Amino acid sequence: MKKNTRILPIINPRREILKANSVGAPPMEKETEDEILSKRNFEKDSGVNIDKFLIKDAIEAEPEKESSEPDSKEVDIAVGEVAEIFSRGDIPSRIKRDGTVEAAPEVDSVTEYAMEGEKRLHYGLMISMIVVWSAIGTIVGTSPIFSHTISAIGLLLMAGFGMWLGQIWIPRERMHLLGITWVIISMKILYGLAISMYAWDWIGESELGASLLGLVALNIAIAQYHDEDAIATQATLVLLAIGSAAGGPYGEEGVAIMIGIGTLLFHGLAYLRSSGNLASLGIAVSYLWIGLHAISNDWTLFGIEIKPFDDELLLFLLMFAVTGINAVTATRFAKAENWFSSAFKAMGLGKPGLWSVSVGLGMIGALLAIASNRLETGYALAQLILLLSAFTPSYLVVRGEDWQRLQRYALWPAPVLLGVLILMVRGIIDTPFSEPWSIYAVFSAGITTFAILNHQHAVSDHVLWIGSIVIAILLTLLIPAEETSMARVLLACQAIVWIGLAFLAIQRDSPSLAGTATLVPWIWLILFASNLEGRLVSVDILPMNFSELDVSLYLITLLLIQVPLNFKLGESGVNLAGRLVGMSELSARMRDSGMMRLWNISFITIICSMLFITNPGVVPAYGMISVMGLLLIYHSIAMRMDRHQGTPRTILVSWAIAALVLQWRYGFGAIWIALFGISSVLIINWSEMNAKRLMEGEKLSNQALMPGNLISIVLGFIAIMLMIIGLNEPLTSTLSHSDILPNDITNLRLSGLAAICTVFGLYLPRASTLERLLPSAVASIAVLVTVGLAAVSFEDEMTLYLTGISFVITGAWLAAQGEIRSRLRQVSQREERLEKYLERQELKSQIEEESEGSQIKMIDAELLQLSEMQKKRSRRRSSSGDYDLVVGDIHHKPTIVISFIIVTILVGVFFAWTSGESLSAIAIASFISVLFIGIARWRADQVNLQLPDIMGIESPVAITMGGLTLIQIAGRLGDANVSAEYQWEVLVLLGALILLAGISLLGRKDLGLRIPSVLEGIVLLLLSSRVLTSLMGVDTIQLVPTFSDELSWLVPVISLEVFLVIAVLLFEWVESERIKRGLGDHRGAVGRISWAVMAIAISFGIAGILASIFALKNAIKWIQPAVLVGVTLFLPISWNALGEWISILDGTTAIFMIASGSIGLLYSVYCVVSDNQVWISSGLWIGHLLIPSGAFGHYEHTTVLMMTLMIVVSTTSWLIGVVTLRRGWRVFGALDLILAWIIAGVLMLSGATSLMLLIMLMATAVLLGLVTWLGQKFEAELANT
Repeated sequence: MKKNTRILPIINPRREILKANSVGAPPMEKETEDEILSKRNFEKDSGVNIDKFLIKDAIEAEPEKESSEPDSKEVDIAVGEVAEIFSRGDIPSRIKRDGTVEAAPEVDSVTEYAMEGEKRLHYGLMISMIVVWSAIGTIVGTSPIFSHTISAIGLLLMAGFGMWLGQIWIPRERMHLLGITWVIISMKILYGLAISMYAWDWIGESELGASLLGLVALNIAIAQYHDEDAIATQATLVLLAIGSAAGGPYGEEGVAIMIGIGTLLFHGLAYLRSSGNLASLGIAVSYLWIGLHAISNDWTLFGIEIKPFDDELLLFLLMFAVTGINAVTATRFAKAENWFSSAFKAMGLGKPGLWSVSVGLGMIGALLAIASNRLETGYALAQLILLLSAFTPSYLVVRGEDWQRLQRYALWPAPVLLGVLILMVRGIIDTPFSEPWSIYAVFSAGITTFAILNHQHAVSDHVLWIGSIVIAILLTLLIPAEETSMARVLLACQAIVWIGLAFLAIQRDSPSLAGTATLVPWIWLILFASNLEGRLVSVDILPMNFSELDVSLYLITLLLIQVPLNFKLGESGVNLAGRLVGMSELSARMRDSGMMRLWNISFITIICSMLFITNPGVVPAYGMISVMGLLLIYHSIAMRMDRHQGTPRTILVSWAIAALVLQWRYGFGAIWIALFGISSVLIINWSEMNAKRLMEGEKLSNQALMPGNLISIVLGFIAIMLMIIGLNEPLTSTLSHSDILPNDITNLRLSGLAAICTVFGLYLPRASTLERLLPSAVASIAVLVTVGLAAVSFEDEMTLYLTGISFVITGAWLAAQGEIRSRLRQVSQREERLEKYLERQELKSQIEEESEGSQIKMIDAELLQLSEMQKKRSRRRSSSGDYDLVVGDIHHKPTIVISFIIVTILVGVFFAWTSGESLSAIAIASFISVLFIGIARWRADQVNLQLPDIMGIESPVAITMGGLTLIQIAGRLGDANVSAEYQWEVLVLLGALILLAGISLLGRKDLGLRIPSVLEGIVLLLLSSRVLTSLMGVDTIQLVPTFSDELSWLVPVISLEVFLVIAVLLFEWVESERIKRGLGDHRGAVGRISWAVMAIAISFGIAGILASIFALKNAIKWIQPAVLVGVTLFLPISWNALGEWISILDGTTAIFMIASGSIGLLYSVYCVVSDNQVWISSGLWIGHLLIPSGAFGHYEHTTVLMMTLMIVVSTTSWLIGVVTLRRGWRVFGALDLILAWIIAGVLMLSGATSLMLLIMLMATAVLLGLVTWLGQKFEAELANT
């Protein structure tokens, strides 16, 4: 802004911009905001605070903002910085509702993906290189092409080459990771060589074991030499694998000893190297190895026999020893860095501590061991208590408790209990009661419980909610629920867990505990009580037999748990997207929608759970209705009390969808409609109160949808429910106790009465106050019509008479209250806006005259907004007059006329469906609709207003055109004797659409804008008709002229193609005229592609080819690369259509696709050479989409040609990506290579030679090596692209 500039406001009580600098005053410094933020700030307030624009001598200090950050909480060192799944309110999101942030992140999500994407791609290449190099080693070592001596020499050379690369690259910072990868590959080859030597009979079994152990020692030495944990990890994993292989010659005792040695080696190296990586991996892997052997049924994995543990005491002793070692190690390295924690942090899930992540992953293997003996309850409990007794003191020590005080619970009792257990199991000591394992479990559990109770202050919320989930899983595993009585015990135990957790959540005011207690039990039901494909967790693994009454009581109990939790902690929100990498924007969106609050997410979870578990024999009818009804009514009452933190649309829509599914499966439509109507009255009453509060200027904390939208939603769903009743389809299955609920005629009458009462009580009293009359009017008419149709279906005269009376009353009310008020309101709005505009113009003239010579800048925010709206309108129609900018967006909305047109269309659709004859229905509906259109135009002209547009066509005309298309579709589908050759309906429909289009163009001056819109509308409707009838098996989308010689085929087909050719030429004429006159593009890339694709889809070739040529020509003119891709992708359809009636082109579509894709690749290469980069991606996309599909389509199976072409595509994409520094195409090049290898794998299964595979592997290895080397060398440059 220049000095000595004064800016005066245009007085506007709504929105103005006022900026000023006084003469001689220092300029005000303010950060420049971008356009979007300016608009948002602009729209937030409704007035101008003049004080903000005055220059004061003394700048008053602004009051400090209250920090929105939560008080810092103590971090649980054992658990670590785990992301809260639930958090209170909106704290987790750093993005405000207006799109701004308190403090911008150092790197936004898009930039982060861009910077890290190249590294992740390199990691993928390294993994691929391991696979490829290993495959080469496998072929060299096992292929009969080479002698054993040559194979051995080759493997040694490969290993030496990898070691040499590692020696060179590991010291270099950029090449460090790549060097480690090559060392690991080389050691893997050496291990493979030792196994191959055994297979060649060069060495015996003992020598093989010695060789492998020697290589393990070499591996550890190399790890120490390079000081790298990853290499040491390889050695220990191999040792564990050797331990599993030892089961063959040495039995389960050998396996136990080797697993123990492997665990000691893991932890010994961890202590030696002070490595948290090896410590955490040792804990996780040791349990996993034990679990695999415990649950094994003589499995064979990768050629290694997994020997099961038959001796229970041996397994327990192994678990005891490994658990003790792991507990000590987890305590010692609790604060150490490790790979697992870093991986969780990279995924945005926080950074869990080594203790929690390693123990948690280790529990997977431990639970396998427990599950293998679940039928022996005492033994399984002993294993479980063993883990708890070891890791509970470990956790408390990490939390800061004194180890001296904890020794009495862990160190001293454990050996004594173990010794007594061994004596009891071996029969040396008689058991005083029960069996040995249960006695051990009871005493050990008592000691552990005593320790927890004495140190409960050290237990965090994380441990409580994680522990509750673990307990629920263990109860499921350990309680056999095959019998109904035991299943009841399982449900009771589960209920106790969740009631207790809910009580703790309220007592500790913990969002995490509340969210867990609310959601997890319902998820448990989906897993174990649903009947989806025999349950998500198969009944063969965990058989359960629940009583229907028990399940109903359990469901109601879970529902009652939610009441105090939601009222106490309902503001808690699921922080699912708050900290995931790159999803903070999504988190803000979901936060603003309210979808992830506890109120809403619990509601949705219950709805989904009920859909899964409601099945015959699981939930009875009274249980389903009780849960669904209580759920909806309870949430509606909470919303009416203004205590609900959710959104009304979420509640109504989600419940209605679930009710529709349940109604289709089990009936009870009257009950669903009654419940929905009652709840809607409560919710909409609350919405009206919010609307009044909003009008009074009160800011609402909750998002409230306006009553008009909610009414339309409610009535629309009720209409769908009535349609299901009217279909009168027999139920495929029924729930128990369904006979006590209304059905058949009673169900119809009650549902009709409930629906009509909802219309009268919910809609009609509010009709005169609604801003948008049409949606709710159509919805109410739909309800009444569906009630009538259902009454006709059931032949119930009483319901039919009631519907007729209701329809008359509703129609009279709407006619009296609806359109006249709407038209007067639009006229009043236009006059008011014109008057305000003229006053401003007069004020502007006065100010300019009085301030002549000074620099004045005046900006009217409302005019800026109207200008944007005019810019959008200008693409579909011209100016409406001198004041188009001001009042061009004000239209006459013929709501009632449109409603009658819709009813006429619906009657026509019904008649065409029932009679199978659409010609007369189209003619009559066209005549009546034309009368209504004339009335609407006449009324609009009376008040000098235009009718609103739909895609550039006047709304009554557009609706009529769509309705006639529906009538034609209904006639084709309703005719049981329909013939493919009989296509007169297409000709009649085409004629009617052209007639209506002509009427819409009469008297219009903006034909250059409306003609393309009309043409698009006609072709779109014709295409929709062909697609729908084709999906139903009646017609085909494309009409081939040589299909039949009947006039009923030839005349409509040729007429349609003639119209399409004329339409394409007319569309191109409009385009060319706009270019000649220097006008802007009125369609854009999407519109141009859509037009060409529609013409291609229904043409038999000629019009499609013409449309494609013109689209490509205009795309070059307007520089729209997307058009090139979109049109070329669909062009083979036109080529194939030509082949249907031109014999020389028959069967050449695949060749045409390959040729087009090849031209695309060559064009992209040319663009790189000529530095015309805007078209590079287009050529590459064409090659990617057409070449593989064309190669596959030519032979209809994978071939060497397809593999070769994929390699060509991969090479082109990858090289162009490197040369032009485009990361996306480097990624696509890698994906293309993977796809080529998938094809090669299929060819190998079909009998390809190993020599071909070896050559392919070598070529891929060279390619990956070069790309990886270049990627690591130029990592910084590529990461910044």
